[in-house]
Amino acid sequence: MALAAGRIHAGTLPPAEQLPDHAGASEQRHDISRAKGRGTRVSLLFFLPSKCLCPLTFATKKPVFFRKKVHCLFVPAMLFCGQRHPLDAERNGIVEISPLDEMHEVISMASLTEQTESFLTRHFTRPSLTWRQSFLLIVPLLAENTFSTMFGLINTGMISAAGMASLSAVSLIDTLNGFLFVFYSGIATGACVVVANYRGRGNAEKLHEACVQAVTAVTLFTIATSLFIFLLHGPVLQLLLGAADPDVFEKGKLYLLGGALTLPLVGVTTAMCGVLRGIGEGRTALLYTIISSGLYVLLNVVTLSILQMDIPGLILSISLSRVLNVPLLLLLKHLGKSSFRFRVRELLRINFHILRSIMRVGFPCALESLFFTGGRLVTQGFIVPMGTMAVVSYNVSYSVMSLIQIFANTINSAMFTIAGICMGKGRTDDVRSLTKSWFAVNTAIYVVMIGVTLISFDFLVQFYNAPAEIVPQIYQCVLMTAIVQPIVHNAGFMLPSVFRAVGDGAYCTVVSLSIMWIVRVFGGYALGVWLAMGVPGVWIAMILDWAVRAIIYGVRFRGSRWLRHRILD
Repeated sequence: MALAAGRIHAGTLPPAEQLPDHAGASEQRHDISRAKGRGTRVSLLFFLPSKCLCPLTFATKKPVFFRKKVHCLFVPAMLFCGQRHPLDAERNGIVEISPLDEMHEVISMASLTEQTESFLTRHFTRPSLTWRQSFLLIVPLLAENTFSTMFGLINTGMISAAGMASLSAVSLIDTLNGFLFVFYSGIATGACVVVANYRGRGNAEKLHEACVQAVTAVTLFTIATSLFIFLLHGPVLQLLLGAADPDVFEKGKLYLLGGALTLPLVGVTTAMCGVLRGIGEGRTALLYTIISSGLYVLLNVVTLSILQMDIPGLILSISLSRVLNVPLLLLLKHLGKSSFRFRVRELLRINFHILRSIMRVGFPCALESLFFTGGRLVTQGFIVPMGTMAVVSYNVSYSVMSLIQIFANTINSAMFTIAGICMGKGRTDDVRSLTKSWFAVNTAIYVVMIGVTLISFDFLVQFYNAPAEIVPQIYQCVLMTAIVQPIVHNAGFMLPSVFRAVGDGAYCTVVSLSIMWIVRVFGGYALGVWLAMGVPGVWIAMILDWAVRAIIYGVRFRGSRWLRHRILD
């Protein structure tokens, strides 16, 4: 169908009411009386296009060429009629324009939408999962991680204003807190994988039981951890802060014990958020993260910036926020009409069959996270004698590096659910194919985030109140990270997520344990202490750790042994 194929003149143009009803076209007329400034009558017609390449000739200064491939969008054609044309003050009537002169001037939104849909379908849709379902998993998790990291940066900035001793104490103890949190997250990840597998099978009863057992398992582990810290905090502090200044040691002790009081509450909320993501209700978990993180920042503003309570103020804000987080999450779950509903007495019953499936994935995952964070603890152990400035340099560099990994780590976390759903449906080919697609996305994300981080580097070091003498060293570490992260870190940490989701977590644990102690710990000590390279030497050992992981996991992924495992009996 070609609209106005012949020459159109203002004097011969029929009224809108007398226009013929073209075959195969649906039209809607809308009269606009008084075009702006000229009083020209305008008839606006919307034609349902046929699947063809059709030039449209109508009143405009520039030619417009519409590539029309879909039937669901309307293409507007404006016909101006009157003695003076509002777009051309020098001519009367209608200006005839050939659309073939500048066919790429305007691209139809219909074509762009279709091409985008086709691309996403080709690369991210498989029989197990569509690209829309994957995005519904990833987008809330992405926003959740972004807000968590952003609020973490704000809190670190407020702590740094209290002095280098407070920042060093919090940074060192937060390494242990991260050590514990990743253990809980590992168990929650195992629960998320089991939930995703049952979701793929469509087994509603087992799905509910797995959700309940996830909360039970993580809560029990957090209670045990709190008892461990209170009973053995002396040796733990000696390991972390043994060579630190006395002021740093005392502040670290206070921060460790104060935070341990409310750890079980962290277990409850962590497990419940993991379950919500596993059943496809990531929006509720996202909303919880935004509100709870905002509440935590607000409390820190009051206790740290206004009241200037230093470490006691930080402990107070942490405790209050954790106490309020549990009823907050329950309320959001209720308002969101979540399908995950349970009674408290259900949490007291242990289903060993489901718990075994959760631990089969979660325990190796937790151990790997523990070895990863444990290696960092040991590494910090021989950084502390280098001085407070070395500790600050290492931790600021690590925080800046974490910014680069925000979005990529989100994809890594989402791969647990994506791969778990594929395995639950028995589609092993989909696991491999989707992993390749998301690996490419992660690589692009790394490149973009590295560029943003390097551009904003000066602002970041000022935000952390880093002393001027250590800024060059921080930049050196961040630059080394930027060079290798897109490929090396991507392969070293995305592929294990996929392996654990399909039941190959034991292999990942063995590899992680071996590489951590041989390459990162021993290599970091050799380069940083023996060769006196300091923090840059420790950083080089960490990068070598990534490289070895990437090679081993890459070879594993090319084979098929990792696909022979099964999560569920």
